Amino acid sequence: MRDSLGAGPHADYFRLRTEWLRFKSHLVDGLTGLPALAAVVEDVRRLLESERSVEVLYLDLGRSGRHETKLGWAAYDEAVRGFAGVLRALSESKALAARDIVCLHTVRSDRFLLFLGPEEHPAARSRRERVLAAIQSALPAAAGSGLRGARLAVGHARVSAHPMARTERAIHQAVADAILMSLEAHENVEMARHEELAGLVKGGAVRAVFHPIVQLADGVVIGHEALTRVARPSSFDSVEELFAFAESTDLLVDFERLCRSVAVHAAPGRGARGLLFLNASVRAAEDPEWIGGPMEALLAGSGLAPTDVVVEITERVTVARRVGFPEALRKLKAQGYRVAIDDMGAGHASLQALAAIEPDFLKFDVSLVRDIDGSSIKQSLLETLRTLAEKMRARVIAEGIEREGERATLLGLGIELGQGFLFHREDLP
Repeated sequence: MRDSLGAGPHADYFRLRTEWLRFKSHLVDGLTGLPALAAVVEDVRRLLESERSVEVLYLDLGRSGRHETKLGWAAYDEAVRGFAGVLRALSESKALAARDIVCLHTVRSDRFLLFLGPEEHPAARSRRERVLAAIQSALPAAAGSGLRGARLAVGHARVSAHPMARTERAIHQAVADAILMSLEAHENVEMARHEELAGLVKGGAVRAVFHPIVQLADGVVIGHEALTRVARPSSFDSVEELFAFAESTDLLVDFERLCRSVAVHAAPGRGARGLLFLNASVRAAEDPEWIGGPMEALLAGSGLAPTDVVVEITERVTVARRVGFPEALRKLKAQGYRVAIDDMGAGHASLQALAAIEPDFLKFDVSLVRDIDGSSIKQSLLETLRTLAEKMRARVIAEGIEREGERATLLGLGIELGQGFLFHREDLP
């Protein structure tokens, strides 16, 4: 019997193993370790025949938050893994019963399914409501998930055993019904939020607050970052969530014009105390109103000039995909505006973005700054980025400084500027 690569029992074994692994990859998700729906249909059928009725809970992790495009696919993979860990923890804590079934709709997706058996003891809230509440409360604790503030797109349906119906088809139909419900609910929420955003823009219902940027050596203020606050109750959990939603709508430019206008109107006298940092998305940076016309009049009315303003662009954007961005950036700089890249080190940076923007300032994200006095890795990374900034002739600003130990370490690393709660605790009107 030959044992060459092409024949013999070893070849058969490896061929069968390869086929088995290929088959398994379609049934079990390699990232989360959870089975796909196809792998558990028989288990659901047995549960249904035993309990006569099963509730299907569908959880779409990515639809409502655009998390993957914000985090990048690698970080989002960790978020999906973290969410699967939340569901496992619920099983271990008995929030899910031993007979309940958890799976993915398909492998390599971010859509989860839970099959819940009926109530053993009636309660004020249904099992579905209790499970959903447990999931939402556990989400913030998912380590490194990046899902804080996430809003799940949720749907549910019930499937009951029927002697005249094929059980497997009934299960798939219930899953389809739950998905349809989640889509309809998501669309309703998106429409309501779009109307809320439109109302904010029309009513001018935002205000500006200012956070100082200081020299770390002596605390001298060199400028202020203007931040937006919503001036009335809102369904958005945070300003970051509001801006993330605005980026997906046709209202982004109008909303950023409003925020810019409110900030400049609130800034008289700040020109004498340094630069005014105004946040802008890439789409907003391409807004022709920056150049002459309305913006020039707005700045003049507050005693400011373009040379007093730093346009702060988040670095998580892919500037290479914006055909008009290089020309818009050239015009901004020719007008006298300076440019900063925000959130350096938050996981979205690209050397391509740095080369395209050629910033005057680099703002290092709080994730790099927090507890830097106790992390040699963060210190080495920040020192390397500082060297890069010097070669680009850009000044470095460290964000989120809260403790004296962080300030002293940053200063020792040659970081010149910073902002954070160490220098102010409240929003400055």
